[in-house]
Amino acid sequence: MCGITEEELRTNFAEEIKVVADRQKITEEECLEKLKMQYDGYHFHPEAKGVYNPFSLLKALFSKDFGSYWFETGTPTFLVKSLKQLQFDVRSFTDKTIFAEDSVLKDYTGDGADPVQLLYQTGYLTITDYDSKRRRYVLGFPNEEVKYGFLGSRMPGIATCPGHLELPKDFL
Repeated sequence: MCGITEEELRTNFAEEIKVVADRQKITEEECLEKLKMQYDGYHFHPEAKGVYNPFSLLKALFSKDFGSYWFETGTPTFLVKSLKQLQFDVRSFTDKTIFAEDSVLKDYTGDGADPVQLLYQTGYLTITDYDSKRRRYVLGFPNEEVKYGFLGSRMPGIATCPGHLELPKDFL
């Protein structure tokens, strides 16, 4: 319902994967690895299998290219406006310092002031780990498509990186 699993991809799209691999002049395993890095990684529970973004995955298979299709679905203006009002340290997106309690992830009212809730619900963040001692989720980007798309086109002018004029070299 929310995505395509690795098993479903391999089982139901073997022919399409072969065509993409041939078009890109790579092996089928390299193609699967690229698809995984680009479009997989959404988790709705710390122990759940990751799922691929179905829109982007199907677009990639149809176009036979590893494009950034997720942002074609639109960026919620309210999210961009909310983030502009906050001073985000962009390093938190990749250094595993975005945390959320269960109540934040399950609040679907959309009227909370917590930007993490909005980022999670709109697919910019996903569960990457669970800290059982503190009973909180660790969140991060689900995949390369979202990471590079968000940082490249959504973050300039929204986020800050205290003490730095540019992002750390290993950030992207």
